[in-house]
Amino acid sequence: MTGDDSRPGDRVPVGGRRARWRGAVAAAVVLAGAGAWLGDGALVLAGTIPLAYLASGSLSAVEVPELAVERSVAASPAPPGRPVGVTLSVTNETERTLSDVRVVDGVPDDLAVLDGSPRAGVALEPGETWTGEYTVVARRGEYRFDPPRVRVRGTGGGAVATTTRPAEGDDRLVCRFDAEAPPVTDEGTDHIGQLSSDDPGAGLTFHSSREYRHGDPADRINWRQYAKRGELATVNYEQWVSTTVVLVLDARPACQVGAGPGRPSAVELGAYAATQAMTALLRAGHDVAVAAVGVDGSGPAGTGWVGPGRGREQRERALSLFETASEAGGSNPERNRRGFRKVAELAGPDAELLLVSPLLDDVPVEAVTEWQAFGHARTVLSPDVVPDNTVSGRVEAVRRRTRLARCQSTGARVVDWRRGTPLPVVLDHALDVAARDVEEFAHAGASVTPTTREGGR
Repeated sequence: MTGDDSRPGDRVPVGGRRARWRGAVAAAVVLAGAGAWLGDGALVLAGTIPLAYLASGSLSAVEVPELAVERSVAASPAPPGRPVGVTLSVTNETERTLSDVRVVDGVPDDLAVLDGSPRAGVALEPGETWTGEYTVVARRGEYRFDPPRVRVRGTGGGAVATTTRPAEGDDRLVCRFDAEAPPVTDEGTDHIGQLSSDDPGAGLTFHSSREYRHGDPADRINWRQYAKRGELATVNYEQWVSTTVVLVLDARPACQVGAGPGRPSAVELGAYAATQAMTALLRAGHDVAVAAVGVDGSGPAGTGWVGPGRGREQRERALSLFETASEAGGSNPERNRRGFRKVAELAGPDAELLLVSPLLDDVPVEAVTEWQAFGHARTVLSPDVVPDNTVSGRVEAVRRRTRLARCQSTGARVVDWRRGTPLPVVLDHALDVAARDVEEFAHAGASVTPTTREGGR
């Protein structure tokens, strides 16, 4: 993703001389000339010594030394927004001391350096290795590092040699929405949050006991109580419920902004969060649908849409939609508003709506308010991409917090994903919130599908 076409094996040595100390040369010539004119030996000596030093530097030569370069990129593939450490090592393989070596690693233009520096100036003894570290912020895609650029200066400082050295080891950083996501099966393997029903049945977690009824299975009879009291009782267990969750990604152009240059956009972070949330829901055995508002597609009101489903193929379809959404959003504001409304209509009365939006304007707030009329359980997960180091950023942060409060005032559950907070922590809270909503629906008599699990959390 860089604009440089150079290959890691290319070596482009460049030698040259720097015109330095021009003022010192002029002063030395003046002193020597004045001393000769006046017959003052001290002035002649004062001008001759600097001239001799400068002449030796100008006549010195420098060759490109044998340097071994190695680069290591940690945690690749990485999810968007993840700080990724890069380690660069340079070894002097010559038998002479290199007194002035400048190194610049070829960081991709689209990645921001978060900590440390890809530049260094060092002196290397024969066989000595210098190691530097810096951190970049991962963005979706594959980024290729250019070969490090090395400049060596001669002893006198008048001659330099510049070259690129191919780096052994890693030469690229890969960033994916499903990085670190566990595999998904067609049946589901986990429980999430508190997705259990008050309606008792078969299972593993104790719920209650009741009097024995003819026909109750033998494995649910409380034989311990029968042995102690001679009374038959039947044990009830918690039943886990599954539902349909619609993940709605706000991918409009207003969300294609990041917290700073080289940082992932709100859509990239939202797609990452939606991918991880979808993985957890699918592993729990829920049906999941995905809508991307701001993407030109064949879904409701022309938006991107993946209907409810389960399993690996469902996640692959959603990932394809998220990748499309992260590139660019549709530019029709009215169609985007219709898309938000249409999603609620298609979701069905018993579906849970999980909106992922940075809330940078009022459109998603209006959507959450409209969804209230459909009776859906609603959760808002909002990644924070507003910079807080400028006056305008602080003003926008206040506006965003106001929008979060407005969403909450409609009865929606709100989860604020602040920068620096690991996504798993945020998702645990968001999915637990969603689970409580499902329980409320179950208590109110909404249609949810009970499923018996043969394993614990």
